[in-house]
Amino acid sequence: MVFWDDYKIKVWNYKMHRCLFTLLGHLDYIRTVQFHHENPWIVSASDDQTIRIWNWQSRTCISVLTGHNHYVMCASFHPKEDIVVSASLDQTVRVWDIGSLKRKAGPPSDDILRLSQMNTDLFGGVDAVVKYVLEGHDRGVNWAAFHPTLPLIVSGADDRQVKLWRMNGNIKPCYLLYAA
Repeated sequence: MVFWDDYKIKVWNYKMHRCLFTLLGHLDYIRTVQFHHENPWIVSASDDQTIRIWNWQSRTCISVLTGHNHYVMCASFHPKEDIVVSASLDQTVRVWDIGSLKRKAGPPSDDILRLSQMNTDLFGGVDAVVKYVLEGHDRGVNWAAFHPTLPLIVSGADDRQVKLWRMNGNIKPCYLLYAA
């Protein structure tokens, strides 16, 4: 996968050195992209202040996560749970609940059947929501990631601090490291 200054995500077959397809939707530079560990999804973060989740099999954007008010520098999937973490120059780290996207990303025939049974508006309803907004950095946050096995998030920012956050319903920094 490659992203560049042209606001496009290109998925490549690295053995054949060939672009398989291009994902379009971001309106500014793309900072990071990552494949999901299980679902056919890609998450991308952009200077357009959004995080997008794409289904690479159908080559469509299945969700646009909005809420940051400055460039989104990174976004990544949790290794086991249906959540995404993002870091932004708005000085926040956000945790997004994407559990409802599994239903949204199902086969089209199943979605239509489910919508008719639920009497749901085709243009609303199921989407990702902000679960936590982590505030505590004094400058823009450049990076955030989940610990692979423990309920922890690590973040690094332009305030020269690395913070370790414990995910326990009442998220506060539990450790603080300063860069010299």
